[in-house]
Amino acid sequence: MTGMRIGEAQALEWGDIDFTDNLLCINKSMYYKNAQEFHVTETKTSASNRIIVLDNKTICNLKHWKDVQGKNSPSKYVLSYNGIPINKHMPKHIIDNNYKAAGVHRIKVHALRRSHASMLISMQENALVIKERLGHEDIETTLGTYGHLYPNYNKKIAKKIDDLLRKI
Repeated sequence: MTGMRIGEAQALEWGDIDFTDNLLCINKSMYYKNAQEFHVTETKTSASNRIIVLDNKTICNLKHWKDVQGKNSPSKYVLSYNGIPINKHMPKHIIDNNYKAAGVHRIKVHALRRSHASMLISMQENALVIKERLGHEDIETTLGTYGHLYPNYNKKIAKKIDDLLRKI
């Protein structure tokens, strides 16, 4: 799980993954018009250039996919099944064809990015960590988009103040 934008995922190359240290380097995006006309571009913002530490399950899945891809249709692109990067509509088709079998609701592709942010918030991760992981330019973008998902801690804060004042 990474929270990458679709263009960042399309541009992802095997050389961008450090399988030893579980690192993913995001430093480019993809302009994809069709199978004959696509090219690598800069990321959306300078903050979009980032390194993400990947969980072990994702690394295991990537290793497996690299083996499968290497045997069938080798590509420098991670998200490729025929040597060229996938088009931006392919993840939608994958979701449409598999969400029922997975027992989940159908979501849009960009919702995968939002779900990643929501998961991090539910894990009580710091907003600055989420900002960096998503590649937002500033914290206002992160809080403006996801701030409503943070729990209201007013009662918890009042109790902490009560506990503190009792000690005085």
